[in-house]
Amino acid sequence: MPERDSGWVGGSVVDAEDARLATAALAAPASSPVQSRTGLRPAPGDPGLVRATGTPSGNVTVQPFQAVIQGTRHAGAGAYLTTLDEQKTLKVLDVPAHGSYSRIDLVVARQTDAQYGDTTSRFTVEVVAGTADPSPAEPVVPGDVLKLAQITVRANTSSITTADILDLRPYTCAVGGILPVRNADQRPVDAYNGLYVHRQDTGRLEFFNGSGWKSLVIEDDTGWQPLSLNPFVWLPQRPGVDEDGSGVHVRRIGQVVYLRGTATRRTTPAGHGAVIVTIPQAFRPPLAHHWVANTFTGHAPPANAHQFLDMSLQRNGEVALWTDNNVSVPVGETIYLNTSYLLG
Repeated sequence: MPERDSGWVGGSVVDAEDARLATAALAAPASSPVQSRTGLRPAPGDPGLVRATGTPSGNVTVQPFQAVIQGTRHAGAGAYLTTLDEQKTLKVLDVPAHGSYSRIDLVVARQTDAQYGDTTSRFTVEVVAGTADPSPAEPVVPGDVLKLAQITVRANTSSITTADILDLRPYTCAVGGILPVRNADQRPVDAYNGLYVHRQDTGRLEFFNGSGWKSLVIEDDTGWQPLSLNPFVWLPQRPGVDEDGSGVHVRRIGQVVYLRGTATRRTTPAGHGAVIVTIPQAFRPPLAHHWVANTFTGHAPPANAHQFLDMSLQRNGEVALWTDNNVSVPVGETIYLNTSYLLG
């Protein structure tokens, strides 16, 4: 029958599956309402990290951890809550390296269960050796497992180095919690509407809205960053006037970038395409940004001075004049570089 016995109900009717289903209800869900996400519980001390030994050897160590491993052999198998309570050493090169070809081994946390046909019912952290080959592939590991790391065992090697180890650790969290992920590829493919993840590569929170991932910017402010102009052709202010600022600055708050400051032409007149300043990579828009900038002399005699100028910020970060070919900025003219734009 579809109804399962509730956890810790009286009368000794709760079996192992019922108990796993009850406790796993507190963990983040996976692809169905009665499945939990397989992964490590986040904690201090790099839980589950696979390391090469300090003195190079054929061994690796695994840091202590607690983890959720979803059972896969039955629809109602529930999730196993597992623990490695101290650092463990694994002997990778007990299976010697091949003389000519590399192989790929896996470090896994595995739960066996006699209820589903296994010969034992135990939790182990172990190395599963791959097959040496000109194009090696990681071994297929049946049963209920959590992959911790991939190890490349180089041909004819006698030691495992840090460069040989690829971290594969997935994380999990409590139901409704924020799930740590190393990068975009680790975001769950079976996410539910409203799941939050913390991207460790960007430091940002993202949430799944039912159709895709959106960034949640809580506080992401670079502050005003000074920019350098070419001192031979531009001055970063209007001479003798302090209120217009002491330079050109850029600032990003969330996905919005702000540019402020002034630039005064110093030597020869500047025409179409003249570059005033270059914006750093982190502040550059995905497409060119155009705006109209006002000038100082355009508000005063001579009457034929240009009051407004077309400006362009290109994807390469260059802020340049985007005027007609017959329009130029005379020596001594000041341009006010005040604009804002979205990065996304």
